[in-house]
Amino acid sequence: MLFSLLLACPHPVAPSPADPESTALAANELVILHTNDLHGHFLPERAKWLEGEPKIGGFQAIDAWARAAEKRWGEERVLLLDGGDLLTGTPLTDLTVRGFQGGAMLEFLEAAHYDAWAVGNHEFDKGFENTQAMISASKVPALSSNLLSPEGGPALEDLQASTVLDADGIRVGIIGATTVGLSHLASAATMSRIQLIAPEEAVQAEIDKLDEVTDLLVVVSHLGLDADRRLAENVTGLDVIVGGHSHTPMAAEEVVNGVRIVQAGSYGRNLGQMRLSIENDAVSEFTWRLIDLKPEDAPGEASQAVQELVSNYAGKLEAEFGQVVGRATEALGRSYRGTNSMGNWITDVLRESTGANLAVYNAGGIRSDLAAGPITKGDLFQIFPFSNAVVTFEITGSELLGILLGNAASEVDGGHGSMQISGASMTWRVKMGVAEAVDIQVDGLPFDPDALYTVATNTYVLEQAAKYLPGSIPKNVKASSVNVFDVALEAVKAGPVSANSAQRMKRVE
Repeated sequence: MLFSLLLACPHPVAPSPADPESTALAANELVILHTNDLHGHFLPERAKWLEGEPKIGGFQAIDAWARAAEKRWGEERVLLLDGGDLLTGTPLTDLTVRGFQGGAMLEFLEAAHYDAWAVGNHEFDKGFENTQAMISASKVPALSSNLLSPEGGPALEDLQASTVLDADGIRVGIIGATTVGLSHLASAATMSRIQLIAPEEAVQAEIDKLDEVTDLLVVVSHLGLDADRRLAENVTGLDVIVGGHSHTPMAAEEVVNGVRIVQAGSYGRNLGQMRLSIENDAVSEFTWRLIDLKPEDAPGEASQAVQELVSNYAGKLEAEFGQVVGRATEALGRSYRGTNSMGNWITDVLRESTGANLAVYNAGGIRSDLAAGPITKGDLFQIFPFSNAVVTFEITGSELLGILLGNAASEVDGGHGSMQISGASMTWRVKMGVAEAVDIQVDGLPFDPDALYTVATNTYVLEQAAKYLPGSIPKNVKASSVNVFDVALEAVKAGPVSANSAQRMKRVE
């Protein structure tokens, strides 16, 4: 069956478009296609889970599958949804289009005929005013039920908590939800204008409002898989959650409290496809699959509008970001837990460029690996896509100890990704459930709790000091006029780049 559940691997192989399940839908059936966490990726991207790591996906592939589905089952019976985080990841989202950054992604959503999208945390990366401009300009409903203003209304003008779509007589209520993690992912200036409420509360209110006027209720969620499970467990009347935020390529749908949960990976490399039957205001039949968008499996061509958008923006970005600026003698990798070669490299670069004693960097701010060989500006941008400036500050040795112990504790409890470090190293152990320092070296010398150290980092880490720099009060803060990408670019030009895989945070027994 075309919609049979493919459980063999996390990234199932798409069956042939000629599969016999391509029959007409019954009067009570519809198809929902979905993506999430596009992050500005509009061209094919490497699929590390496939042999040879071929490039798959992109908006032409998404649109080709959507058009084929509409031709097969009827345009009115096919919905296309996105689970949020349209922004930040490629240079495309830094282009000013329609008067704001991120406008190109709206052009792609509109050309591909998306029906609704959830507002993700990265939609706020360019500042509140940019987000407002993006929401107001979107011709596709932008949804979030749990983002409110401090006064209790919608957090942004034209933001909708939900929308009702008519799928050829089947009334589908779509409810948006945004991660509560936004509170420590967006800037303080942005959060001063937003009140986050619990998704369970907000979604249940929308369910209660829409239940009488809909046949199907779907949450398009930017909460993450674990939070989607909690949402499903704590609401009543919901049918489906189309997820995002955790970048999860699900092998099969999960069912929690009668709610079907699905998610389709990230970067437009996959497309989720579900087929539902509705009877008596409930889902009677449900099949879902995750499609790897391989070029050889394309069921047709993308629309001319999408093809022209891809060609136009690919040409613009190639001219500025396609040139080779340096080379890497070996691959540099990243990880969310523990120090790694990419984290070692960027912290070394920051420390050297600022003359600081130390440098620290959040693991989540390193967004891609670096392959061995030529390095383009585009490669580097995908690693450091945020416009965070380089900043320095001073702390005491005792405060440094608190930061290092907080970093170790996070490796134990998963509070946040491991801070990447240059200029200091620590061996540590867990004693009675608490992280304990065994040995600390600073610039190769024994640790001095009374010393005053200068630390380089990015402005995001400094703004989230309570999370990343626990127990410290940064002093003599100095912001520079350059951002991390600029500093990394100069280091690559001066290269070559080589890997240093030293464990600067090392756990011992």
